[in-house]
Amino acid sequence: MALKILTNILKTGLKAEVIMKALILIGGEGTRLRPLTINTLKCMVPIANRHFFEYQIALLKKYGIKDIILSICYMPARVKKAVGDGKKYGVRISYVAEKAPLGTAGAIKNAQNLLDKETLIMNGDILTDIKLDELLKYHESKNADATIALHEAADPSAYGLVLSGRDGMITRFLEKPKESEITSKWINAGVYIFSKKAVDMIPAGMNVSVERQTFPLMIEKKARLAAFKSSRYWLDIGKIDKYIQANFDVLQGRFESLFGDEIADTGVKAGSLTRIDTDAVISSPVIIGKKCLIAKGARIERSIIWDNVSIEEGARITNSVIGSNCTIGANSTVINTVAGDGSVFTRFTRSGTK
Repeated sequence: MALKILTNILKTGLKAEVIMKALILIGGEGTRLRPLTINTLKCMVPIANRHFFEYQIALLKKYGIKDIILSICYMPARVKKAVGDGKKYGVRISYVAEKAPLGTAGAIKNAQNLLDKETLIMNGDILTDIKLDELLKYHESKNADATIALHEAADPSAYGLVLSGRDGMITRFLEKPKESEITSKWINAGVYIFSKKAVDMIPAGMNVSVERQTFPLMIEKKARLAAFKSSRYWLDIGKIDKYIQANFDVLQGRFESLFGDEIADTGVKAGSLTRIDTDAVISSPVIIGKKCLIAKGARIERSIIWDNVSIEEGARITNSVIGSNCTIGANSTVINTVAGDGSVFTRFTRSGTK
């Protein structure tokens, strides 16, 4: 089986060819990240100055998975142009497009003709360093029709519990549980292995949720649905506060390095061709993109600055995210603000978006 081949390759260190396909679901519009995603695709928001999709591709490549399918819906031409065929990243990328949003399960069904007998599936907004070799071996050991990776959340009420028995099989899903109902903290981590049998259970051409419809149906139909409990780093970057956390977690080494250049010991990272005046004050953690200009007397604290941003003399930025091509005018102050691309600030701004 493909999983055994993967295990052997990892043990021997041999170079892997196609072992198992992966499907990444990146069809969403990224509405929870607006205004950052008005002009920028969700899969391309920068994490420590690297496109987010690169982290997911690098994780798959680390475990020998180099045949990757991207399920796309929103701005498909822009996604294809931005990501390409994968050669740049040492993988092979193919695409399957939804004519209209089909939901998480519908997107999987829409890609059925491209899938293997067993396929690794990831939501397109999950940053994780999960050990995929352990997930794959667990799936095989349980002879599962599908396996769901689980993450132990401090507060599972915003997600929904996944309950399992001593045999590792999932018995129940509990959406947005009340405090009295929380008997476990394990939530769906958005990383799955689907067999052909599991994909066959999804109706074609319909908007279907894998979380709310497909998985409960599998339990009802007595399919083998396994729970893989992972203690590795996991974060849904789809909200602004989590997006900020992801950047700083990567910068400060809380997430296992996939590239070798993400961590900055000083807590400050600046992209190429960025100019920072010697009299500017940068207080970590701070991430600054490419081709930015930080003028004399500027102060930046706990913020993320995208590419081509001009921060003029005496300007102050605190606890903010500044999109590409923005201008922070001289002596202006920006606090607790998320600025969309091309914004211009000339005065004091607090707790707003622009």
